[in-house]
Amino acid sequence: MLRYSENGTYDFASAYHIPTYLFLGLIVAMFLGLTNSADDIIRDRPVLQRERNIKVRLSYYVISKTLTLGVFALIQCVLFVLIGNSLLQIRGMFWIDLGIMFLTAMGGVALGLLISSLVADPKTAANIVPLVLIPQIIMGGALIKYEDMNRNLALLHSLSQWFSEHPDTDKTVKSESKLQVPLVCQFIAMRWSYEEMVVAQAKLNPLTRRQDRVNDEIQKLAPKANTPEQRARLNDLKDVLALLSGLEGRSGKEVDRFIRLVDPVIAGKQRFDPSLFKEAKGPVTAEQIYVNQKVSDLISKAEMEQNDYRRGKKPNVFFGLQKRYFGISFGVFTFNTVVLIASMLGLLVLLHWILRKQLEVVRRS
Repeated sequence: MLRYSENGTYDFASAYHIPTYLFLGLIVAMFLGLTNSADDIIRDRPVLQRERNIKVRLSYYVISKTLTLGVFALIQCVLFVLIGNSLLQIRGMFWIDLGIMFLTAMGGVALGLLISSLVADPKTAANIVPLVLIPQIIMGGALIKYEDMNRNLALLHSLSQWFSEHPDTDKTVKSESKLQVPLVCQFIAMRWSYEEMVVAQAKLNPLTRRQDRVNDEIQKLAPKANTPEQRARLNDLKDVLALLSGLEGRSGKEVDRFIRLVDPVIAGKQRFDPSLFKEAKGPVTAEQIYVNQKVSDLISKAEMEQNDYRRGKKPNVFFGLQKRYFGISFGVFTFNTVVLIASMLGLLVLLHWILRKQLEVVRRS
């Protein structure tokens, strides 16, 4: 079903449902984390109550539960990424996709353990799981685009209305963007993991990642290429960039092999040797097997919105490469990863506090 392509025959570049697949993978990861953990503490509650008099170390219990469930979640995520990426011909993204899926699954594990600590029986916990998952699906940014979402959901809507009726400067209006995430959606974990997953597919695939590295090296070297060695290095980088832009092969595996040959040149360990790429000709291009047009369109739209010269400052838009908070600029991968880890740790700390309070009440009674 997901192997639909606008060209008729399936190829990754024109595959229509790659963003949908990435979002579906994250939903599966969170669902697995939730269902694996939603009744764990319910089963262990009699043991915890029996051992309350010996002052059981709740921190050890929470950590062991999280790690054990994390191992199961990791195995499930590995299987999903292996099968899904293979079927849809997503190359060179296994570890990155697995990492983001695993973070999402661990968020689901922490949330499931929290649910398990608050309810009395497994049936109630199982009924709560869909109620927790549905907002993640609706407000994650894939099912309903944020530019089409009702902005009245924002908790500060009345304040924004006041500013629109009493504008201070024209700059305030210009800084607004339809791609900005509504405030209520900022508390949805899926919004952060889906954004990171899509941007990673666009920017960390084997081709784009190398092109960006070469461009960065050229930008650093071009102003100071005064010595013969520096000029030779600059020419090598330009040759590599030209090669990557039109790299071809007879098959995807051959393109994979050719693209890895440029790594020592990019790292400055050896000179560029054109003879290594004499056979780099064929019907398969690097762009065709690494770059998906639907994903690229999402990133390009966000970049245009963020770099609009009419705005006084760059807004934080969905799929934007940079996030700016409190006057500090962060890369999307760093910021989103920190948010996902912090939210998971916050849920585990809350779980620890709830369990401690519950055992104190039982001890006093």
